[in-house]
Amino acid sequence: MVRDNLRVYLFLIFSSIFIFKLLDSPSDIILYIKNFTSLFSPFFIGIFLSLIINPIVIFFEKKLKFKKIISILLSVFIVFFMICLVIKLIFPAFLKTLNALYIEIPNFINLISLNFDKYINFLPIVEENIKEIIYKYINIVSNLSSNNLITYFLNFTSTLFNLFMGVILCIYMLYEKDNIKINLKKVLLSLFENETVDNIIEFFNVCHDIFYHYIIGKFIDSIIIGILAFLGFKFLIRIDNSLFLSFIIFITNIIPYFGPFVGAILPILMTFIYSPIKALWVLIFIILLQQLDGNLIGPKILGEQVGLSPLSIISSVLIGGSLFGVIGIFLSIPFAGILKYLIKKYL
Repeated sequence: MVRDNLRVYLFLIFSSIFIFKLLDSPSDIILYIKNFTSLFSPFFIGIFLSLIINPIVIFFEKKLKFKKIISILLSVFIVFFMICLVIKLIFPAFLKTLNALYIEIPNFINLISLNFDKYINFLPIVEENIKEIIYKYINIVSNLSSNNLITYFLNFTSTLFNLFMGVILCIYMLYEKDNIKINLKKVLLSLFENETVDNIIEFFNVCHDIFYHYIIGKFIDSIIIGILAFLGFKFLIRIDNSLFLSFIIFITNIIPYFGPFVGAILPILMTFIYSPIKALWVLIFIILLQQLDGNLIGPKILGEQVGLSPLSIISSVLIGGSLFGVIGIFLSIPFAGILKYLIKKYL
């Protein structure tokens, strides 16, 4: 009884301190969260990679009867081979796209200047704003000092180190996953009652299901949309740089709600530079593709596993993006689904 009361008192004290700090200085709380995530980023990377690679490991272990360490190393090799293959295909397409832009943009600017030169005198405010924006970015580039370059280099090497350590931790987590489960359950049983331990395990199983169904499902959905976009760009509309533009569609489609709109901008603009008519066809094709995804492909793959309203999705994406950037945008929906589960269970 005394032990239970002590837990309640400690919980109330720490909750009160947290709520006070959150209301008094929310920016400090956000900074603490960001520092915490950056400090443990190799562990988060390792956990994320192990969740992605684990189904492949299970396939090799259960179906093909490979040894555990062979299954893990082979699965890691397959995943990174696929990543390298994608980079090998996309990077030349990216360079080709840059080269095409380098050639076409001056012609496009000359065309605009010829057509609008007689009207530009009537828009001096627009002209001044354009000049101001150009000078602003020129100053930003010119103010890059050696200190900035050293900072960028250190950040890049730190990211590479975190990725390398994340891969090592992923291999160890996959190899020791059974022992990790047993030891975690022993720790929970030593701290809580059996009923509480069952609730905690149920909560983590729900988290696992939500993340798996959403992240893996969204990835498969985006691959299908990227392939359809490539086929449409390449063989129906016959636009240049179709591989790179379909890769943009694939990447942005992973971003919930806003991704399809963001992904449509670059293909339309890049096509408009050399062919406005084809840009219109690209716009129509992307609208039809997103309707197909939203009404048929997405619901079939993702189902109703997260079950969030549009307002909840938009709010979670905005909050996740403002707090943790791109990673926050990608993971905001499953976290919101977990929060919904907790609220529903509590109510």
